[in-house]
Amino acid sequence: VKEYADLIDSCDMGPAEWRLIANDIFDNYERYDGFLVIMGTDTMAYSASALSFMLENLAKTVVFTGSQIPFCRTFSDARRNLLFSMSLACTLDIPEVCLFFDDKLFRASRCRKADSGNFDAFSSPNFQPLATVGLTVEVNTSLLLPQPKGRFRVHLDMDTKIMVVKLVPSFDTTAILRLASNPEREAKALILELYGTGNAPRADRTFVEAMEAAKAS
Repeated sequence: VKEYADLIDSCDMGPAEWRLIANDIFDNYERYDGFLVIMGTDTMAYSASALSFMLENLAKTVVFTGSQIPFCRTFSDARRNLLFSMSLACTLDIPEVCLFFDDKLFRASRCRKADSGNFDAFSSPNFQPLATVGLTVEVNTSLLLPQPKGRFRVHLDMDTKIMVVKLVPSFDTTAILRLASNPEREAKALILELYGTGNAPRADRTFVEAMEAAKAS
């Protein structure tokens, strides 16, 4: 068990903390069958997803978990999440980073926090859980990744100069155009959250011009 000296709120988690966790997994990779990361839930999906891309050729199970109610409270979900996560990390042959919550094991890069007021806090849109815990552990074997053949590597270099924009009806797309057309902009990537499966307005010429400007830069 390793506890970091500076305990922080999960809202303060970012690339520096992700690098620390990744390095610890790398340094202890040959000593353990699996790894369990315990943290706050607000940014758990982001952290787990980031680790899933940082750990290349991962041949062991890494599980992130936490709780909605603190461990010291009577009706806390912490004990159940912790015990099941520990068991799954050591016994399942799932070579990837996962997130376990409320009896479901999710692929880290496919889940998000969807509910702050219930134990069933995380969801995986358009992708079923890798495993579900009940009287037995039901593993969805058709979704599992094959064991990697390459050497385990850790990628620590990340560019944080990105911007995320969620598009909603009546959004002022001139703001996107100004951002995409500014030659002195700091952002190197613009991520757009669009409608449905990625549909964007076609009649809005400003939006189209913004996309053309961003593509040309």
